[in-house]
Amino acid sequence: MKNILIPYDFSEAAINALNYTKKMFAGTSINIYLLGVYVSNTSKLLSQEKNDAWFNVIDDDIEEELNFLITILKNENKGFKYSGLVVADSLTKAIEKEIVRNEIDIVISGTKGIKNVHENYIGTNTIKIINSVKNTPVLVIPTDYKYDLMKTVVFSTNYKRHFIKEELNFFLKIISIKNANIEVLNLSNEKTFTDKQRKHKVQLRETLQDFSVVYKKLDSNYSEVETIEQYIREKEHALLVLVNHKANFFSRLIEENVVKKSVFHSKIPLLILPERNE
Repeated sequence: MKNILIPYDFSEAAINALNYTKKMFAGTSINIYLLGVYVSNTSKLLSQEKNDAWFNVIDDDIEEELNFLITILKNENKGFKYSGLVVADSLTKAIEKEIVRNEIDIVISGTKGIKNVHENYIGTNTIKIINSVKNTPVLVIPTDYKYDLMKTVVFSTNYKRHFIKEELNFFLKIISIKNANIEVLNLSNEKTFTDKQRKHKVQLRETLQDFSVVYKKLDSNYSEVETIEQYIREKEHALLVLVNHKANFFSRLIEENVVKKSVFHSKIPLLILPERNE
């Protein structure tokens, strides 16, 4: 784990994501890329020359602010290497390009917190990032969440698919760095596992055999989203981990029609791991 990308617009959410990153990876040698993005849609009311001049001003302003921030961060002397990136593109396209260009290991995105219960915790831009970033983990940090010791991490699964070890590599690196415990949480209305689910659980046990793990089953009497939200609120967990596959409740949560109706107010960070094919 070397390179981290943070979409950075100087908002409260972005600032909190940066602060979380610094505390989470304290004592490690990493490169932090702060990405400033602006959309360069030309105005039909202006000439091409004036459009270009206007975009140059925006670009210069963002770059100046990022450079100033990076100077301050470097003076902290925490062992991190900082770089500022200014891109004229859509947010998702800019992120996708920088992931390839700078060999990014994880995207860390701040998002609105839970001050207003009528707002979605998973904001529109965050959902777009998760949907567009196919091969890189995305860590979502609520604005209201302040980093605390990472003691227990929840990994949610229904055991309906086999987890490839490559899918879990980043998750397990985090566990190793923070020396955290793992709680494997199975949400299900079913009383017993199928043969396939039992096989997948055994395979997961083998993958996690070198870690401190507790396996729990949680009956889902209502929606999976509400069940896991309530469970998280009642426990002292530091992170919720999901693999973004079709059989996962999160996959349904981020569908457009669900997003407009659902509110996901997890009070802890959410790590989305990309699905891998064997």
